[in-house]
Amino acid sequence: MSEAPAAVEVSLSAEEAEAVLEATAAYAAVVPPDRREPYDGLARAAAERLVPPERLDMLERICVLSLETGKARQLGRAEAERLLNTVYRRTPGGRERTNQAADVNRVLSQLRGRALKSARITSRLPGRYQLSLVVEGFELSIALEPEGLEVSSLQTG
Repeated sequence: MSEAPAAVEVSLSAEEAEAVLEATAAYAAVVPPDRREPYDGLARAAAERLVPPERLDMLERICVLSLETGKARQLGRAEAERLLNTVYRRTPGGRERTNQAADVNRVLSQLRGRALKSARITSRLPGRYQLSLVVEGFELSIALEPEGLEVSSLQTG
């Protein structure tokens, strides 16, 4: 698994800032006033189009919640979804997920041109799956979990 990227500020385009502001406002509206500061801080940063490292956890949380719950699509149809996904991929967690996918794709590329003998998905727990592939010369298991994905087992022979 890749090492987590260092947190750096995330700059936003005008359209991205608007999508982040809309999503942040939607979630802040249902939070008690005494717990709104993180949302207000993120809104201020988004309005300035530069989210500092100390606000990235909240930015990531807003993007993930908006994307996973469908709130992004409710707020601004597919365009808001696309914008928030683009922003999410620049956060530390989003970059980590991108790196995880790249790591798994590197392993999968080794299977190119080989005969597939079996493929199976098992549900280990709700939301946690295991993809098992038996390919000529390789046995591979990939964990697909809410936290990301990773090659959990690779055997040759």
